[in-house]
Amino acid sequence: MRRRGKTALIVVACVLAVAVAIGGIAAKYHHDQEQWMRSIVYSKEADKIYRDIFKYDDPSAFTEKGKIRTYQIDDKSIRHNPMGGINLTLYVNRRNDLCVYVTLNKNGSSGPLGDSVGGYSKGYSDLIGAKS
Repeated sequence: MRRRGKTALIVVACVLAVAVAIGGIAAKYHHDQEQWMRSIVYSKEADKIYRDIFKYDDPSAFTEKGKIRTYQIDDKSIRHNPMGGINLTLYVNRRNDLCVYVTLNKNGSSGPLGDSVGGYSKGYSDLIGAKS
């Protein structure tokens, strides 16, 4: 009976060690994935895409005449899109009610970064739709 108890204890310890190792590997993978997405979202290539989106909506964006002066990435909104790509939210003019929802994606592993705009907040639509 004693030998059986020792064997069971060894088996349980091995199973726990494997579970901890798998959990650590999964956590490391998740952390690496988040860092990779952040590196893309904050890249110069992505910055150009964001600016092009805003210049399309407001040709005078980022100038004294423009309605859009600044944008900011919502770090908490950066998520992997199940259909591929990275979803994120951009705030305009440091206001949480002026939002643009964007999905960044790549065509192949070495292709250029592309985007699709998933929508706008009502405040943003009002801002760009307003006649000056």
